Amino acid sequence: MMKSLNLIRFNKSIKKILVFLGITILSLFIVINYSSYGVNARQIPDNPQEAILSANMLKMEQKLDKEYSSFLNKEMLDKEESSIEMSAILADMDQKTGTNSAILWVMPEAEYLHLVYLSKQGKIIVRDIYDAPFNKLTQVVNDFYREIENVNNPMDLTQSKQLYKWIVEPYQKDFLDAENINNILFCIGNGVRLVPLSALYDGENFLVEKYNISRIPAFNLINAEYKPVKNPSILAMGASDFPNNDPLPAVVLELQNINKRLQRSNSDTEILLNEDFTLPNMKEQLKGNSYQIVHLATHANFNGGDITDSYIQFWDDKLTLDQMSNMPWETPPDLLVLSACNTALGDRSAQLGFTGIALQTGVNSAIGTLWSVSDLGTFALITEFYEQLINRSDQNPTKAGALRQAQNLLLQGKVYFQDNVLITPHGNIDLPKNFEATGKVDLSHPFYWAGFTVISSPW
Repeated sequence: MMKSLNLIRFNKSIKKILVFLGITILSLFIVINYSSYGVNARQIPDNPQEAILSANMLKMEQKLDKEYSSFLNKEMLDKEESSIEMSAILADMDQKTGTNSAILWVMPEAEYLHLVYLSKQGKIIVRDIYDAPFNKLTQVVNDFYREIENVNNPMDLTQSKQLYKWIVEPYQKDFLDAENINNILFCIGNGVRLVPLSALYDGENFLVEKYNISRIPAFNLINAEYKPVKNPSILAMGASDFPNNDPLPAVVLELQNINKRLQRSNSDTEILLNEDFTLPNMKEQLKGNSYQIVHLATHANFNGGDITDSYIQFWDDKLTLDQMSNMPWETPPDLLVLSACNTALGDRSAQLGFTGIALQTGVNSAIGTLWSVSDLGTFALITEFYEQLINRSDQNPTKAGALRQAQNLLLQGKVYFQDNVLITPHGNIDLPKNFEATGKVDLSHPFYWAGFTVISSPW
């Protein structure tokens, strides 16, 4: 009997040794594998399990890079940070901007939803949600879109709550709340990249009420830099009338009010409107000039099919997505704003094109809309966004923070139209008589604000 017990103990000891050796060998393999990518072994987590998770994270980032590189037909990735390096970048950005940031990868798989969380604390947290297989998840997203687009009916928020439960709730209490996170970088995989994250609902609040939100193609594909917006130079262009497209009557007013807000901060502004809004004129402006912000108030379509099918409409011509990297940027602007975008829900190419717009232009950040917001709604939100970004940058030091504040002011009913006047907390703006915004036009419905999103760096 004693011999049997000793044999059992011996076998258990052997198993423990073999498991330890296996983990050690695997950890060494990970170190070698990282080294082949040029990552310093000292930057890899010491804990073997964390090292495995970090290696898997790198593979996930590489997969995303290949997806965008293939669609844009260009090599994208020139860096490959480990989880430790990503956490260090978050800590640096948080220190500079006063934010508390986390990255949340939302990767749909056929049978489940794969979630990965990382903050400056450095610990990788993985959750697999088997209640959200791909087909079920995408159907809920589609239903959510249809509900948001029906602006004349109150929302019951069923789909919004479900998406929140799947995507955010697994990290809410133990991580987002515990770490006082207020800035989330969402990296969303194929199939649901266009989900309106700002309008996810926890039963009491929309997500935008609690967090700055940005959507990134991959963390290794963004420029994690911080450039305070102080007296920025801006190139603002657009058209209210087109030879062969629907008019955008509020564009003139939009550009005029951007100019007024920039003048208050002594910023340098160049405006090209209607017939002057042409590709040759834009190229001429870009030569020898470094604009911190480029604002395009025009139609922008991200369609399915080839990269050439996605474009920004100029007055008489189109700038296709494949041509954007060839524009004569003296220095790529820090921020590109597209104030009248339109995307094709469910179309993989359209999703890649929309999220990849910052990659193609080389800008640090871009702002676009997931659907065609009303002309007046766009004017209201963009006007307030620049107020927050330019004149209240001490309160909202990041682009995502400025957009979030503007969205919340619409949501809270503090920005609205009343008898052809835009009412804002920072002064009212009279509209031309032809706008006919009679009575009160409430902008609190998610249709008016949830479509606007920061793409790439939130800082």
